[in-house]
Amino acid sequence: MRDPTTSDALPTPDQMRNYFAAANAAWQTRRLRESSRAIITGNIAFFACLISVVLVVMHSDWFDGTGPFVMCGLMFGYIACLLVSLRWMKRQRSRNSVMVIDRRQAAAEQAIGHPRRVAVIIFAFFVFQILTMTLWNVAFRHMSNSAILAALAIGPALATGFFVYRFVVFRFWEDLLFAAAVVMAYTPFFLQDWRLTPLSFASLAAVVVGTVCLHRRWVHWARSLPCEVTDEAAAEEVLS
Repeated sequence: MRDPTTSDALPTPDQMRNYFAAANAAWQTRRLRESSRAIITGNIAFFACLISVVLVVMHSDWFDGTGPFVMCGLMFGYIACLLVSLRWMKRQRSRNSVMVIDRRQAAAEQAIGHPRRVAVIIFAFFVFQILTMTLWNVAFRHMSNSAILAALAIGPALATGFFVYRFVVFRFWEDLLFAAAVVMAYTPFFLQDWRLTPLSFASLAAVVVGTVCLHRRWVHWARSLPCEVTDEAAAEEVLS
């Protein structure tokens, strides 16, 4: 039986304008959230490029005898910069008049209060890494060079696709720069042309530039929002 309260009439122009305005506001809110965690996105891109830089350093003849020291410097430098940048991002967020509450970040903070759950996650991560390394060592002995390169190409392909997808969704040109940086980083390794080694290191610089620009977008955006009261009690919350 048909519900008399329903109607088959088409929405009015005012209703359509309100709908598109609400959809655009939701999209802008998502862009605001994503720009607020530019440091996290930049660190993901930097790590994806850093893996290739380590591979290039291992095989390139540019670092005769100093390759292990360069790799250790890159890895420890990345870890130090990661910790400092995340702490700096948290401090910058707290100083802005717009407070962004990331549900994934809030869930991670709540998980800290459950040490057993955290221990299980860490244990599962290490077991996964050990199994991956063991299976890779076994398969490596029976794979051709082409198969090895194809297997290694899965990671950069996924990283590039991830940043291209972000560009399609959020329209940030910085995501295209991150995708291009990943391609630049892996080009010397897959072409086996070690004359292009500086291209891998240039990708790290490109990621830093993209991260700074994306973070400045967030800062400019937060300052442009109208907010007469800047105390924490009156801070606007943008739920992600």
